[in-house]
Amino acid sequence: MLNETEMLDYVYQATDMGRDGVASVLKYARQEDFRQALKQQQAEYDKLWAATSKMLRERGERPKGVSPVAKLSAQMMTSIKAIADPSTSKLAEMMIQGNTMGMTKSLKHLHDYNGRDERVQDLADKLLKTEQANIEQMQKFL
Repeated sequence: MLNETEMLDYVYQATDMGRDGVASVLKYARQEDFRQALKQQQAEYDKLWAATSKMLRERGERPKGVSPVAKLSAQMMTSIKAIADPSTSKLAEMMIQGNTMGMTKSLKHLHDYNGRDERVQDLADKLLKTEQANIEQMQKFL
């Protein structure tokens, strides 16, 4: 079972990876409406990331980001796939895959969460809804 701090750490790391993932794909995105959709997603991740960071600090915790090795690995994988096929459809598919993995982890963490702080629950729920909305938004670019 996860407590409030563990759930906040998860949301912080998930939004950190989301921000990085969007930034990596933006480098290859050429279609303007696709770029705008990615920028909107990045802004949503930024808001969740900042709110989570603030809540962790209010609790006297230091936000624990994703390891640099994990970030580099994800960036390299994005680059390899994007260089092989930089089409908007392929980039949207990559974003859908990333958000689907995120949704799966978020649902698992929500089921394991036993905290009572509604603000923490709300942030975790917002992350899940953001991932769902991102998938729906990317589907039109397939």
